[in-house]
Amino acid sequence: MMVRRMMARARRNEDGITLIELAVVLMLTSIVGIILLGFMSSMLRVSTRATNNSEAEKSLTLALRPVTQNIRGTSGVATVYPASSSCTAGGSYPTGYTNCLQVTVLRPAAGQLSCRKSVFNYGLKADGILREDRTDYALVGGTCSVTTSYTGRKLLSNIVNGAQPLFTYFDRFGNKLDPAASGQTTAPFTDAVTVRVTLNVRYQTGSPLLSYTSDLALRNNR
Repeated sequence: MMVRRMMARARRNEDGITLIELAVVLMLTSIVGIILLGFMSSMLRVSTRATNNSEAEKSLTLALRPVTQNIRGTSGVATVYPASSSCTAGGSYPTGYTNCLQVTVLRPAAGQLSCRKSVFNYGLKADGILREDRTDYALVGGTCSVTTSYTGRKLLSNIVNGAQPLFTYFDRFGNKLDPAASGQTTAPFTDAVTVRVTLNVRYQTGSPLLSYTSDLALRNNR
């Protein structure tokens, strides 16, 4: 009797796991796998977004580098609204200073202290594209003449500024100049010592806005 009981217990111990136990193990393994997959997918999205943002910021800074350099080096801010396709048609100064700026950068050389220069127009229209016009002058046969020029060069797209002005101006005391103020003239803007450039860019659909702001001291406009 005792021998039969021991043999029956031994047979039960050799039976192994049941089908139900196997199903439970597989289910738990699947749950853990799904959790890990979701975590890895989330980390990949975060990493991709961070990489895209970093690349977009680099592209934004690179595209605006010549703009900031030319504005810093200007020897004069224009008082006449440019007849350019890069700026909103029918505009006028001083109200037009918010999204359209024309500056002159002197490039003096021997015998050409005042003529050798470049005139730049920077304009932002409702299509969200920042454009540049450039006209270069040099002394030719004793006359200050245009040597090269282009219009409508696209510098940056997908700009979503809305009511935010592209350009904001400050006088030597740090006071912000209001282009739309009653009785405002162009004089304070030609004497401005700082121009703030502000851009909000969406580099692709559904991506967050990238904001760029830079205060540019006008070294030669003093």
